Amino acid sequence: MHHTASGPRGRTLAWLASVLLLSSLPVASQTFKEALVAAERADAQFNVALAGVANRRVQVQEAKAAFYPSATVSYSRADLTAGSNGASYAATITQPLLSYDRYLTLQQVDPIAALEVAEERQARNDLALRLFRVMADIIRNREAIRSISIQIDGLETQLKRAQRMRELGQGTITEVSDYEVRLAVAQANRVSQRSNLDAALRNFTLITGLQGQPERISVADAAPQARPSDEGSFVTRVRETATPVVSARQNLRLQEISGKRLRAEFLPSVVAVASRGRTAGSTSSYTDTRVGIVFNAPLGAGQWFNAQRAATDLLRAQESLRLAQDNAANEAQRVWKSSESLDTELQIRRRAVEAAKLALEGNIKSYQGGVKSNIDVVTSYQNLADAETALVNSEVARTETLLTIRLLDPETAR
Repeated sequence: MHHTASGPRGRTLAWLASVLLLSSLPVASQTFKEALVAAERADAQFNVALAGVANRRVQVQEAKAAFYPSATVSYSRADLTAGSNGASYAATITQPLLSYDRYLTLQQVDPIAALEVAEERQARNDLALRLFRVMADIIRNREAIRSISIQIDGLETQLKRAQRMRELGQGTITEVSDYEVRLAVAQANRVSQRSNLDAALRNFTLITGLQGQPERISVADAAPQARPSDEGSFVTRVRETATPVVSARQNLRLQEISGKRLRAEFLPSVVAVASRGRTAGSTSSYTDTRVGIVFNAPLGAGQWFNAQRAATDLLRAQESLRLAQDNAANEAQRVWKSSESLDTELQIRRRAVEAAKLALEGNIKSYQGGVKSNIDVVTSYQNLADAETALVNSEVARTETLLTIRLLDPETAR
């Protein structure tokens, strides 16, 4: 008869299997900066973004070639009957001399290059935030497990005492049951946190290619220790220099140039042409060599409609820049205020942890002396666990806020 592992033993085996699977991966000291270096090599999403940035480099080179000469070679045969030699060959070299459209193409080099820099910076910012959040999940779950484990140890001690007092006739079955229920709930919570920790470790491995070591994970080096001192100047600076704003501004410049290029289609252009051709017929053949100047002056209704669309696109680009500036300023103000409030919150939560420790110690002694009930002790354990978990969450949230500030304004890290 075939049996499958189930229950606590099955879950334990599954957890050990995932640990063994990860054990074959490389291990490194896992500070945030070191993990970020690994992620830049291993993360697929980041490398996809870099491939898009590489396209911008190609666009820059293409724009620089606006006035480069071009060459065409052609061959044709008009008569395919047997014995016929009716073939012609031609080679033409064209060199643009005067073209406002090609001049405007050259003007696109700088904004496209600036977009390349901005898009690469945005890709690195996105990677840093994704990596931080994964590492933060590991830390939150790690510390929650540690806190719950302390709670479980305390509850097990109190349960044994209650059972012993019950055996001596000095306790009640209600006290024993209360501790058993509370202990079971805490143990179930720890199982859930371990599952969450395993998921976070898998995400860490997916991004970095490293084996996650929960006890070695640290994000203390992810951000500067203090926010900018002046909120107003910080918000003003971010409004003009944030990566989305830079991208929107360069897209506006490109749209302005595109509008000019559409109008430039109405203007004449001058090119130099050199060609050499040979035609071989069944009765005669001749060679034709020409060098000259070609003057082009296109006329058509299509350009007029394109100009109307360009005006609409320009308005959209202008509004997109304004929207990017407003969003950047709003985000800068939000993270600055959040950092300010988290500084105060951390001070309060540290005091809360100290108070919870004192309360637990006092309630245990009072319970042993018969002054407090078992519920008071259980509540104290829960309060301490909650206070410690909340403190860790606030510390991680403050670091994430400071990291966001640094990514919004690189000058903050200097």
